[in-house]
Amino acid sequence: MKKKISRRDFLQRAGITASFLVFYKNLSAATKLTLKERPVFALRGDGAVVVIDPSNDEIIAKIATEGKGGTLGSITPKGDLLFVANNASGQRTLSVIDAQKLSLIKNIETGNRPKHPVICPKGKLVALNHSGVDEGKIRIAFIDIKNLSVIKTVEIPVKNLDHKGDFSMHGAWSPDGSVYAIGNYADNEFYLISSKNFEIVSTTKVEGNPHYFDFQGKTLWVTVEFSEPKAQTSNPLVYIYDISNPTKPVLKTTLAINLTASEFAELSRIEGHHGNFSNNGKYFIICNRGASPFEGLTVQIYEAKTKKLIKSYESAVKGVGHAYITPNNKFAVITQYGDTKLEVIDLSNFERVALIDTGMGKHMGHVVFSADGKKMYASNRVADSVFVIDTTSWEIKKRILTGDSGQAQGQVVKDFYGVFERIKNPYLTV
Repeated sequence: MKKKISRRDFLQRAGITASFLVFYKNLSAATKLTLKERPVFALRGDGAVVVIDPSNDEIIAKIATEGKGGTLGSITPKGDLLFVANNASGQRTLSVIDAQKLSLIKNIETGNRPKHPVICPKGKLVALNHSGVDEGKIRIAFIDIKNLSVIKTVEIPVKNLDHKGDFSMHGAWSPDGSVYAIGNYADNEFYLISSKNFEIVSTTKVEGNPHYFDFQGKTLWVTVEFSEPKAQTSNPLVYIYDISNPTKPVLKTTLAINLTASEFAELSRIEGHHGNFSNNGKYFIICNRGASPFEGLTVQIYEAKTKKLIKSYESAVKGVGHAYITPNNKFAVITQYGDTKLEVIDLSNFERVALIDTGMGKHMGHVVFSADGKKMYASNRVADSVFVIDTTSWEIKKRILTGDSGQAQGQVVKDFYGVFERIKNPYLTV
């Protein structure tokens, strides 16, 4: 059964309210947060982290990072520290926030435009890549979580310095924490870096921009935006490697993502984005987002063991980006970059069960879930909001306005993860 929840419907429903931003002072450094469960941290590009209490879905604090462009972050397994990368032009710091006292601890200088901090499986290290280059090199900073200091910076020389746009996007740790994988957009390469000596142990060439990485045991799946040079025959690609010996990754197979006629007809609609496993590692889901104005529609689901395509469908939302897996592993929530809607797919039959329309803004890229899984918190960048959604009825219950600076609401963070989309079994060992 399909459910479509319109803006008119949700505004007319009794009991639904909008929570407008109140500017709170940071809690005292001596004050420790006492909540029934971890709060939701709404990361904003204007330099704020807005904190939401899941017990009543109210804003309880606003923390200034002293940076700009901080729309991506990660939280430790214990939930005590939140790391936010300040990615705007001219920014060079990683903000460290006490996630219990709700206060800024410090800013650590790491390099040109910090991008995405990812915490290793044991929670001891943060790996941080950068969108910009320093003296022609991409920096990967490794931060010791205990001492909150950079213990090693790996520098990757860039050959194609004429590259336009971000030089690096997202990295990922292997489930045993032995290597960190990261891509180089300028040269279409990805690297495995050892956590033992912080040296690059292998360099692998691919046909396009290596955007996303997800591991299953000793197997690495690499999502590439499209085969270059870009043409009507280009496809998003997924390379699958055996990294039992990380110094010599072995390519096992390559998946070419078939798109719709309308996507192939317009070059801007060809651009794969994220590919990730379900909580149990049984399925791998990839989204074709497209480039700006973000009109890609194709979502494909593969059986991880056989690498066989199970389902390919045209989404009802534009700019499909991420397939967030619900904690109970029953649903995939398809988030997007070019629409006002979210789509919910039942993983038992791969059919759509809900289409949730906020009726405003767009770029609803990220979601998190309450501890009991009964509520979902969805970001809406252009509407400067977080929407609270009931995961039984898939109805919008509340809009929380997190700011008014315009198009600044980024990732929502609540739990430890290895990849955005999977908080249960964040690192798949098998």
